Amino acid sequence: MSRKSIFLILLLAAAPCAALGPEQELRRLADRQRATALKAWEDPYWRRLLYYEKGLAGGWRSPSVNPQFFLSKWGHINPRLELEAAVDGLYFEGADNDSPECRFPERYRWLKEKLGVATPPRACPDFEEWKAALDPESVSLLFAGGYLNNPSTLYGHTFLRLHKRGGAGADLLDYTVNYAATADADSGLFFAVKGLVGAYPGQFATVPYYLKIQEYHNIENRDLWEFPLNLKPEEIDRLLRHCWELGKASFPYLFFTRNCSWQLMPLLDIVKPELNLSRRFTLWVIPSDTAKAVLEASPAAEPGWRPSLWKTVDWKRSQLTQPEQTAVLALARGDQAAGLKTMEAWPPRQQAAVLETAVDYLSWRFYARRIDQGELDRRTDPLLARRAPLGQQATFTGGPRRPSTVREGHESLRTGAGLVALANGPAYEVQARFAAQDLLDDPAGYLPDAVLEMGSLRLRYEPRDSRYYVKEGRLARVVSLNPWDSWVRRQSWEVGAGVEQAPETGRPSGRAAVWAMHAGSGLAAQWDGPVRQLWYALLQADTAFGPALENSWRLGAGLKAGVLAEKGRVRALLEARYISYAVGDTRPLWAGSVAASYKLARNSSLRAEHAWRGSTRETGVYFHQFFFAP
Repeated sequence: MSRKSIFLILLLAAAPCAALGPEQELRRLADRQRATALKAWEDPYWRRLLYYEKGLAGGWRSPSVNPQFFLSKWGHINPRLELEAAVDGLYFEGADNDSPECRFPERYRWLKEKLGVATPPRACPDFEEWKAALDPESVSLLFAGGYLNNPSTLYGHTFLRLHKRGGAGADLLDYTVNYAATADADSGLFFAVKGLVGAYPGQFATVPYYLKIQEYHNIENRDLWEFPLNLKPEEIDRLLRHCWELGKASFPYLFFTRNCSWQLMPLLDIVKPELNLSRRFTLWVIPSDTAKAVLEASPAAEPGWRPSLWKTVDWKRSQLTQPEQTAVLALARGDQAAGLKTMEAWPPRQQAAVLETAVDYLSWRFYARRIDQGELDRRTDPLLARRAPLGQQATFTGGPRRPSTVREGHESLRTGAGLVALANGPAYEVQARFAAQDLLDDPAGYLPDAVLEMGSLRLRYEPRDSRYYVKEGRLARVVSLNPWDSWVRRQSWEVGAGVEQAPETGRPSGRAAVWAMHAGSGLAAQWDGPVRQLWYALLQADTAFGPALENSWRLGAGLKAGVLAEKGRVRALLEARYISYAVGDTRPLWAGSVAASYKLARNSSLRAEHAWRGSTRETGVYFHQFFFAP
C-alpha cells in the first residue's frame, strides 16, 4: 500500500474526531485498529445489543426505527460502521451526561471489555438517578391472563417486575419493564390491520407496578401470575443498563410475531446470553409460549398469584349468607340508608364483612365503568365511616381458589388426525391449529368457558372419489360464555370468520366452500352439580360469500344454543343453530353437533363428534396432540 493511500485512510478515519489532541487521536486510531483486528462487529453480543438480524439477501439490519438508537447514520444496516462510531464515542468531547457512553452504558461496558480499554467511567447523573430510583434486588416475569374484550390482549401479556431493594413486597415502590404498542385512536378493523402490518411502533418503558395492577387487576379483571427469575446481581445490573438504552429504540409492533411477548426474549438473551430464547420463535409467538420458554430456562420457583378484583369480590360473596348478600346489593346499588339501618342489630364481625364486601364491589363497579367517581365516593364514604369504629374483625380467611398456571396448561399448537364416516363412505382428516383453545380442550391454564382459535385448518380426503379438499380454514373464532350473574350482568358473545363447506347448498362434498362470517350475543347460565353444566343461547348474525350460493352471497340471522358439560377428564358439548337468510341465497340453515373429548395427558386427547348440516350427516373420531409453537 502506498504512502498516499495510508495517508488518505488515516485522514478519513480522523475526520469525525478532528478536534481531538494528538495523543487522544493516536489512542482512538489504536482502538479502531484493535477493533478491526478482533472483528468486534461480528461478535454475537454486539449484534444482540443492536438487535441485528440477518436479511434474506444477506447483510444485517436492525429493526429499530428510531435513529437515536444508533451512533452512525448507517448503523441500522451496518454493524461495523456502528461499532466504529461507538469507538469514536469513547473520545467524545463534551459534557459526560451527553456522551454516547452515558446514553448506551451496556454497549460501552462491553466495548471497553472487548477492546481492553481502561478509560475512567463517565459521570452519568441522569442514568444513575434513574437506576437509583428503581434499585431492584430481584426480578420476576409477570403474565397477565387474556382479556377477550381487547383485541391486542387476547392471548395475555408478559412483562418484568423490578422488586425494589428492601421493599418487602411493597407494590407502590416497585416498577415494571413493559413493552407495548403505541397505538392511536383507531379501533376495530383499522386497529387489527395496523397491528398485522407493523404500523404501530413498539417501545419499552419503566412503569410503576401499581399502575399495571390498576390496568390489569382492576380495570380489565385479569389475574396476574408472577414467576421469580432468580437473576444474579450482575445480571440485574446488565438489565438496567440495557433498559436505559432501549428508551431510545422503537420497533414495529406485530401482533402475531414481534409483539410484547417476543420482544422480551432478546432482552433476556442480553441479560443471560446463554438462554438464546429468541432463536426458539421464528414464525409466530404468543405470550403464554414465551412465558413457558422463560420459565423452562429459569430455576424452579413457586409462582405468585394476584386474583382479579372481581374474583376477590366473588370469593367474599361466597362467604356471605343470602341476607348478607342482599345487604351488600342494597349498600352498593339500592337504598343505602335502609341497608345501613338493617345492619344495626348485627354483630360487629357480620357488619364488617358486609361493609368490606360492599366497598370492594363498588370499586369493581367503578373500574368496570358501571358508576362514575362521584357515585363511588358518595356510596363508599358512609361505608368506610361505618366500618372504622368496628375495629379489627376476623371477617374473611383464606382467599379465592387458585387456578392452574400457564405452565400447567397444554401447549398452544394443536395437530390432529381422524377417521370420518360419511353417507358415501369413509374419509380421512388431518388438522392443525396455531392457537390456542376451544370449548372441548382442557381449560387448565387458559380462560374458562372461552374459545380463542386462530389459524385452524382441517384437510379431508375421500378415497371413494380420490378427492382432497379444505373442510374448514378458520382465520379466527372467539367465544366468551359468561354465566349470568346479577352482580356482574355480563353478556356472552362470539365472533368468527373463515372458509367452511356449505353442503346445505346441495353441492357435492368439497365443492361447496364459502367464506363465512358471524357474530352473536346472548346469555349463559351455569349449574353446579355432580356434572358442571353451562347452558347458553345467542342471537346470531351470519353472512357468507361464494359461488356455491345463489347470487353468490347470503345474509341472515338466527339462534344458536347449546350446553357444555364437564367432569374430570371428560368434556361434552351439544350445540345447534338455525339461521334464516333474508337476502341473497335465502335457503335456511339448520346445523348442529354433539361431541365429547377425553384428556389422555396434558398434551393429548381423544375426541368423538357427530355433526349435521342441512341433510348432511357425519361422524368422526379424532386424536389431538399439542405442541410448543416454534
